Amino acid sequence: MKKNFTFPNCTKFSYDTESATLTLTDLCGMTCGHNMQEDDYSCSGLAVVCVDEKRLEGPKWKYEILSSSEKEFRFAASDAGKTVCMESLWKFEPEYGLIDCHYQLKNTSDKAVTVRRALPRWVFSPGEHNIYSQMSRWNAENLLQCQPLRGADVHLHGRAARSTVGNTPFCVIRDEENMTAAAFHVFPRGNWTIHVHSDIISNEAPTAVLEAGLADTDLFLMLQPGEVLELPEILIQDVPMGDLLKISAPLQKYMIRERMPEANLHQPPVVYNGWLYRFTDFTREQLSRQLQGAKEIGCEVFIVDAGWFGGDSGWSLVGDWREKTDAPFYGNMKAFADEVRAAGLKFGFWMEPERFAFGIPIRNEHPEWFPEHTTRIDLTQPAAAEYFRNVIAENVKKFGAEYIKIDFNASVGYDGTGTELHNYCTILNEQMQLLRKEFPDLVIENCGSGSLRNDLSTALIYDHAFISDNAHPFETLRIRQGTFMRTLPGRTLNWIVMRPAPERRTKVSDVTQVLASAAATWDEAALFDLDYVMISGLLGIPGFSGELAELDPEIKTRAASFVSFYKENRKFFSDSHVFLLTAPDSSVTDYEKYLAFQMQGDQTTDSLLFVFSDGASRRSVRNFRLQDLDPAKNYRVKKLFAADEELIQSGAELMRYGVKTILPENQHLHHTAGLYQITGF
Repeated sequence: MKKNFTFPNCTKFSYDTESATLTLTDLCGMTCGHNMQEDDYSCSGLAVVCVDEKRLEGPKWKYEILSSSEKEFRFAASDAGKTVCMESLWKFEPEYGLIDCHYQLKNTSDKAVTVRRALPRWVFSPGEHNIYSQMSRWNAENLLQCQPLRGADVHLHGRAARSTVGNTPFCVIRDEENMTAAAFHVFPRGNWTIHVHSDIISNEAPTAVLEAGLADTDLFLMLQPGEVLELPEILIQDVPMGDLLKISAPLQKYMIRERMPEANLHQPPVVYNGWLYRFTDFTREQLSRQLQGAKEIGCEVFIVDAGWFGGDSGWSLVGDWREKTDAPFYGNMKAFADEVRAAGLKFGFWMEPERFAFGIPIRNEHPEWFPEHTTRIDLTQPAAAEYFRNVIAENVKKFGAEYIKIDFNASVGYDGTGTELHNYCTILNEQMQLLRKEFPDLVIENCGSGSLRNDLSTALIYDHAFISDNAHPFETLRIRQGTFMRTLPGRTLNWIVMRPAPERRTKVSDVTQVLASAAATWDEAALFDLDYVMISGLLGIPGFSGELAELDPEIKTRAASFVSFYKENRKFFSDSHVFLLTAPDSSVTDYEKYLAFQMQGDQTTDSLLFVFSDGASRRSVRNFRLQDLDPAKNYRVKKLFAADEELIQSGAELMRYGVKTILPENQHLHHTAGLYQITGF
């Protein structure tokens, strides 16, 4: 006898009571299995688990339906020998087109077992499939790429606890024949993996078998009798009409409304960080001067980056968090912190707490805390974990800091315990949560080696995440296109890095120019219109570095007006979702195409339209269709920070025909931008 279960998002299961077989027949409208039935072991079933010498998949699992309701489905799978039991809960969120999947593996035997693989599995019918994922590397993060499934497998992974280096924990599988698609988002807990197997049986088109969760390359995790292993949470997202531009907003709405309230994060402040001013080669007097510039444009926090600790200006003493006794603060950064507070700003500082260089005192005092050939501490040892947290807490107290930037520049290395850093990252996250409880007013930034650990798990722990060490105003827009497909725009920190422009020998326009950093250092720089730089910085959280004090007064006044706009609308920005109005690209340097983003506030249809033109083409007038407006409502369309007149258009018109955007036309201007406010009434 078969029982059928139908859920939102066009997702269906069939359960055979005689064979205790559970089959996923449809997922987000995509047909599953071989004509909705299971076939070969390697491309059937809802999970693959390897314990000791056993490989459990397909019909080797015996399923039990634990509960079923309109929006929840709970089931369990066990092997005939009752070695392990995998229990799963699928929670359906039809408002957002999402399925929230939770899995745990329990040792149900009377002896310890070694887990070598424990991956949920989804099997899609044979056909023509493309796999969309993101290549991610330092200074060029989150770049979309496409690979057709043609017999070769696709293997995505994050390793050494860097969840977004190489790839990001995200992919889309799209059936190119009927344009149905599903996106998969992994919440990393240690190293993660997404396998997409191209399984070909005889003359059929490839069967797409997707497995995702805890990495299994070096997994040999010991599970004691009765012990439960919590596996990474996975979000499955329906992609309407297979349109990848439809991914970002529903995911962000879900996270903002359903997950972020429990995280209880702070509203993001406007910061100045001294890193791209002079790196580690600065004096207190120089920072004091930039403090005044930061105050003038409206910054709320002043951050001292690396350069305050250890005995030299390099990284040989990272992990030894005693202050330098020579420049810049002569062992008294607290006095500078007091100066920052006296100026009306809050004080913040940088740490890289997971990195312990060889030769620093604590490694000599407690060599047992440090795994061989690594720079990390063994957080699974309670005393080591307590030390890790206390070092951060002691410095927060010492400087009276209200903000801390947490960096992560070095690989934590191979995990010889066989847990693929699952235990390490679980305890690391617990320590950060304990730190939040100890200092409830402390704002914690996730830098993560220039955004190489920026995922949905960290989004629930840190107040915001850094977008990239790349400070190029255009290239970071490309990076943000990819970032917004899988995380939160209102929690994404951008750097606006400026210094005065050199003398203009051949003036061809009246725009106000600044010299902006065009990489992760000042070795590359370019002239930009001030408004372009500021509008780019507003697509997320604006933060600053560089030489603000040296800017002309009128430039600082103009920049301050953008900062004021952000602060006046901070709740709108922090709780916003974004529609991508132009397609993501696989390169950060494709300048010729327009970039457009629609940022919309939560629980409202009021929006901001960001438009950027960077090509040599003289195109200056373009229409961009907006999304998710009220078709019966009228909207006031106003170009901000400009003298243009307001227009009144209906929501139906704006969604059908779009906003007509007009940027300056000048063959010598390669970087122009506009910001439009769309307000319903």
